[in-house]
Amino acid sequence: MLTDITRWEKAARVHGEYFAEIRPVCTFVEVKGFIRPEWLVETEIDAVIGD
Repeated sequence: MLTDITRWEKAARVHGEYFAEIRPVCTFVEVKGFIRPEWLVETEIDAVIGD
């Protein structure tokens, strides 16, 4: 989630740096704001751990 959707390319680049090996699904959506105004990006992650 981004507070400024025009920054999606920068967010995607950083996402790629951290998750290049596992390549998870990624969706960007613009939100009005977060609890702390200085936050620009929020990441939500669901994980499944196999046997």
